[in-house]
Amino acid sequence: MTTLTDEQSAQSHPTRTRSFGGCTTCRSRHVKCDEGRPACAMCRYFGFVCAGYEKGIFFDFENSTDERRFRRPLLTEAERERMSQWLVSSVPPESALQLLTRIDDLCEKAAPCRDLQVDCGPFGAFRLSQLPSAPSPDVVPEESSVPSTSSPPEDVVRFDDDFTVPSDPPLTPRTQRIIESIFGQSEQAPSTTSPDGGDMEMDHCRIEAVLNDAPLSSFQDFPMTSMTEEQQFPQYPQSADLTQIPPPNPSFSLTTTSKAVPQDVMLLLKHYTTTVISLMTPVRHAKTPWHILFIPHAKTCLAALTLGEDLDNASLTAFYGTLAISAFSLGGLSQSQMWLVQGDAYRQQALKHARLMLRTAYDVPKVAKYKSMMIALLTIVYVSMFSVDRDQTEYFFLETERLIRLRGLKRKKSRKVRLLHHCYAFERFFYESTFTGGMNSRQRHYFRRSIESSGLAQYSRDDLSFRLRGWENLDQEMMEVKSQEDGENDLHLERPGIFSATLYPEIFGVPEPWVLLLSLVIRLGREKDIAESHDLPNPLTLKDFSSRAKAIERRINNLERPSQAQFDEHLNNMLDAMYHALSIYFYRRVYDMEASMLQQKVIAVRDCLWRCADPTVLHVSAGFMWAAFIAACEADDGELQKSFSKWFKDSAQRSGLSSFRETLAKIERIWRERCCGNGISATWLNSMRMDAPFTVG
Repeated sequence: MTTLTDEQSAQSHPTRTRSFGGCTTCRSRHVKCDEGRPACAMCRYFGFVCAGYEKGIFFDFENSTDERRFRRPLLTEAERERMSQWLVSSVPPESALQLLTRIDDLCEKAAPCRDLQVDCGPFGAFRLSQLPSAPSPDVVPEESSVPSTSSPPEDVVRFDDDFTVPSDPPLTPRTQRIIESIFGQSEQAPSTTSPDGGDMEMDHCRIEAVLNDAPLSSFQDFPMTSMTEEQQFPQYPQSADLTQIPPPNPSFSLTTTSKAVPQDVMLLLKHYTTTVISLMTPVRHAKTPWHILFIPHAKTCLAALTLGEDLDNASLTAFYGTLAISAFSLGGLSQSQMWLVQGDAYRQQALKHARLMLRTAYDVPKVAKYKSMMIALLTIVYVSMFSVDRDQTEYFFLETERLIRLRGLKRKKSRKVRLLHHCYAFERFFYESTFTGGMNSRQRHYFRRSIESSGLAQYSRDDLSFRLRGWENLDQEMMEVKSQEDGENDLHLERPGIFSATLYPEIFGVPEPWVLLLSLVIRLGREKDIAESHDLPNPLTLKDFSSRAKAIERRINNLERPSQAQFDEHLNNMLDAMYHALSIYFYRRVYDMEASMLQQKVIAVRDCLWRCADPTVLHVSAGFMWAAFIAACEADDGELQKSFSKWFKDSAQRSGLSSFRETLAKIERIWRERCCGNGISATWLNSMRMDAPFTVG
């Protein structure tokens, strides 16, 4: 009985499917229409006159008529699909924001005229004149005294704007053809001099703005099949002109309070999400530390500031540091000095809060959460690297290392904490690979002593001074499996071995054996410097140095590519470039080999870089930049040097960051010394030893 009742109830209340495609007669009678052409079957069956499927635009403030009006799609499904494909193909997704901001900027700068129309790619804007809705007391229309008693037409969307549109110039022939193809002949359209002409022209302008300058034929005949990359992104550098990014609001200054919300914050966070992240990691999934930690943290800070809440110094450091990086990038893209000044103001705010954070970093009870402090310090490290400030980069790397060793290694580490540790270590390896300022500097000695005196150095599984650990058989030790504790607490990868829980492939697309070998080459190079300078006790003997150098060289030459790289062409090219660059780095750092013997590997790196030169995607992460620098410094041929120079210039132009231009300047200085001098000091290694600030950011 229950089942029967349910079935009867379901039949008495059938699910209604809304359709806007029926003829006017069937929709007036509220019956199902088969949408037959020219007359539907239902009207023929009952002997009614089929009123057809006429399309028209009308508004609820028009004079009421007796005819019933219905909503109806203006474009067919195929037409809407073709229009969507045209819109998507006309501009790369990552450039849409820049085009919209360019429209905003042009509109703000335009003179207050009535006929303004701006078109940028598929987007456009035009100006409407806003007039008071109430009639003038001097002139009152006759209709105003008679209240309308007619109900609004059926299926009409309310239009409550108080705008009156003035008469605009005549439509272009192209737009006339588009309108006629949708609504029929122009004689059905109201005259431009009628009271409703302005409203119709408003929709004409909208269609004109959407279609921009695409010819009508190309819109009607747009292919429904998949498009090639050249068809999807035609003339990308011209269509995505980034020099028109609007200037920042100059209201932000160093005197701004910590609770103030910067007016440019949404633009900066959007740019950070769409562009800056590509500088951090080459992988394209949404589970990187920046998607999981950095960006949500910045959004949380923004929400708290918007609500007037108090934030700790760690959160403010990360927040203003993120804005600084994004502003520096926008400044380079737009060539706007104002963005660079704004970025420096955010940078100073971040540094101020970083200093306040570090004063209480190790207080008990703790003032800030460990993850918040790690995000803050890593953000400041990125700010220092992108602004090419070597001293600050060195200082905050050491501060981050101290925080990890004192508060991060003794604890049970969550996945998010391990992600942050990997971000620090990966960037630290690249920094140390080109640092020759002395391991026993006063600053490094101070940080090392503070860690040792805390009693927490016992949790570290690696040496604090980047010295090479003793081992007898590197091949055998590379095959040993590390425990969870050894793998997590070997911060700078001193111990050879396999750690299956590593996160380097997931975050950066780089296998841990590659990172481990880079660490070993750095350490072996340090041992060579110690033996030559006699700065520290117990240097390696020549026999030990030679045997370990041969073991590391053998492992580099036999390094296997990860199997998953074959499914991602971009990642495969990046790994090839980094593998060749690691070999170049070894022969330069350990053996100081002649550049002429490295040219084949240099050419291989160059080819890998240009195979990844996709104008729609920004591929200039740390691994790419390091590989490009190491290989470019060894380039002998003029054409080879030009190709590297172009890669750095293109990367600087597309990222907006000055670190690429600064690095290229250092490379070009080495090239000049090699051509003009006797070639003795024409290597990046010798240049760094003679010039302390010469460190790749």
